[in-house]
Amino acid sequence: MVRYPAAGAGLLTELVINASNVVSPLCYSLLRLEPYTICVFNCVYCYARWYYRWGFTEASPRPVALRVFERVARSIRRRGLLPIPIRLSTLVDPFQPPEEVFKVSLRAMEIALRYEYPLVINTKGVLLAREPWRGVAEKLGDRGLLLLQVSVTSLDERVSKLLEPRAPPPGERLRLLKEFADTGVPGVVRLSPYIPRVSAAPSPEELAVRLREFGAKLVIVESLRLEKDRMPAVLRAVGAPGLELEPYSLREVPGAKPLVRPSLRVRLEEYSALRRALVKEGLRFATCKEGLFTLHTTPNCCGMHMFGVEVGYRPTLYELYRLAAEAGGIAIEKLGDALESICRDRRYLCGERLREYPREVSKPLRYHEKKLLRVAKDPEMLPRVAPALTIAEGRVRAAKLPIP
Repeated sequence: MVRYPAAGAGLLTELVINASNVVSPLCYSLLRLEPYTICVFNCVYCYARWYYRWGFTEASPRPVALRVFERVARSIRRRGLLPIPIRLSTLVDPFQPPEEVFKVSLRAMEIALRYEYPLVINTKGVLLAREPWRGVAEKLGDRGLLLLQVSVTSLDERVSKLLEPRAPPPGERLRLLKEFADTGVPGVVRLSPYIPRVSAAPSPEELAVRLREFGAKLVIVESLRLEKDRMPAVLRAVGAPGLELEPYSLREVPGAKPLVRPSLRVRLEEYSALRRALVKEGLRFATCKEGLFTLHTTPNCCGMHMFGVEVGYRPTLYELYRLAAEAGGIAIEKLGDALESICRDRRYLCGERLREYPREVSKPLRYHEKKLLRVAKDPEMLPRVAPALTIAEGRVRAAKLPIP
């Protein structure tokens, strides 16, 4: 089970994800609300266990998250600032069975509605289809404040049962997406984790048709990553033995097992085929925390542009990639100037503009901004984090990926 820390323990802030060499340069979705201490879906690949190892044995509510969220949402609204969308949630599922009893996620939705704060719901659960959750979600949707992201690994229920033993079947999750899509709520399917030979089976073309029929507008892929000693057994179990792998960890961490993921070659081959199929069906495509911007067909990888209200963004390597592609590169010593040019767009919240926001948000986001620039200037780190970028002759350039 996922173990989440007690209030404030081990966190930079309650609402902002900690800075890292991967998240800081790549992610728009840095604000999140974790409603419970653990997740009972018990997914085999659960990433949260790498971050927290507290001894919780049952899913207890985390009311501190609600208090901080309400304070920040109220402050941003009173100051007339652009809201920065918050994700419900990242490490635990917000609509797992304990939500029926504790209703922490329901209260988070009610806070978002009260202060007209944009909310990204990311779930494998289907509780959202029931009252009272559905009613609040529909009100959020009517005001353009809701983006619904449903996560599946495969449409094959056998695979899903192996990897996500306590989560609802993928068909039920996608029907939830369809129900809300029919009311106008923008829908995203996250193929997360994406497993080559498995997630797009029986074919990318058939998957694209199915996802369109379920109302998806955007598909986001995030590759499977696991401890090196566990990966072979998991791949055998789902029918993908011998998959070509590569190290995921950017550096060795004492006491931590090395992580691996499908190789860049394999990912490019699979993602390219899926991208073509999705485009044919009128769907958009993006990767999550992979830096394969060349494949993206959407303004940002999280779908933030799909809200019906104006929201604030943070700049990422994706923006620098677009600048580099247009200008033929950006001199390393000019990266700060490039970031400032991005921030002239009022939607982008960076630099001095962040100081207008509550300290719980502004201080950690400034850390993320500094980390973004450090990664962008590092000739070894940058292509590892974002293969679509490289540094050559003192300039950050758009790389030519070997796309099939």
